[in-house]
Amino acid sequence: MALAETSLTLEGDRRAIMGRAAIVLGLLVYAALLGGAWWAVVNLLPDQITLQAFGKSKTVSDLHNRIVTGIGLVAAILPTALWIECLAVGWERCSTRRLILGPTPSMRTDLTVLVLGQGHVLELAGKVMMLGASMISGIAIRDWIQARTGFAVDPSGLPLALQVPIYFYVYTFFDYWTHRLDHSRFFWPLHRYHHSAEDFCVVTSARQHPAAFSAIFVINLPLAILGATPAVMIFVSVVVTTVGFLIHSQLQSDWGWVGRWVIQSPLHHRLHHKLDMTHPTGHFAMAPIWDRLFGTWYGGAEPNLVIGVSQPYRHGFWIVPDLLRDYWHFWSGFVVRRSE
Repeated sequence: MALAETSLTLEGDRRAIMGRAAIVLGLLVYAALLGGAWWAVVNLLPDQITLQAFGKSKTVSDLHNRIVTGIGLVAAILPTALWIECLAVGWERCSTRRLILGPTPSMRTDLTVLVLGQGHVLELAGKVMMLGASMISGIAIRDWIQARTGFAVDPSGLPLALQVPIYFYVYTFFDYWTHRLDHSRFFWPLHRYHHSAEDFCVVTSARQHPAAFSAIFVINLPLAILGATPAVMIFVSVVVTTVGFLIHSQLQSDWGWVGRWVIQSPLHHRLHHKLDMTHPTGHFAMAPIWDRLFGTWYGGAEPNLVIGVSQPYRHGFWIVPDLLRDYWHFWSGFVVRRSE
């Protein structure tokens, strides 16, 4: 009997090792294909094209950067996050399997928002909802200030490898205060849409209301004024997006001291999403140091904590009614006080 049990255990371990090896191999193959596609875009496509239609011409420049950055979320960052999660938790529990074979209504909402976001449908809706406020350029404001005052932060003397972590933590500082603002009475109806998720999966990070605009003023503008170049912000955005995917994943870890001090862990972010609000929410920052400095670090995360909000949501593929209701609650909230 003992020999049979040992044999079954060894067979299970062998399958687990083979399964993870297949995941790693798949990631390496995908990375090679993605690298080849990137090479083809840069070397085989012109960086500027002119389109002719109805007797008019339109020149599109910086095509390489547009393509690479435009598809980066879906083609590179998201698959990598899904692979990391699958490698850590196994196929049975990973988001990929759940999204393909049996997504919950909440996950269907996440998928819908992701697809509409990548199709720029929600971006267009956001510009309309916020009356064009989302089109404000931090770089233009920095140039305006420099032209009139001569003041400009110039980090070009620092190597890129040093600029990225510096601006990442600058980003997380402003993101902390943006997040706290989003949890305030007036901005909560828009941010509530993100917290309405009842199940975590990697793409829950993409569940954002298109009218949410606080980050533009509290993050993007200060970073541009502080000299963050587009190149640096692309790298910072990659890090922020990847961490965002992972902390909304099925990973059930507090990441040890890293999760307590360096980068917020999935379990601590689950605590931030908790449904039971008898104790005030915390863990606003992607970098825990800001929560610790400003008194919103609580710890004690649990993997089975129930998440969501008390406001009812339909969930599923038809997201328009919930988006419009939350948008109405945002504007009417300046006149009517609601409990949720």
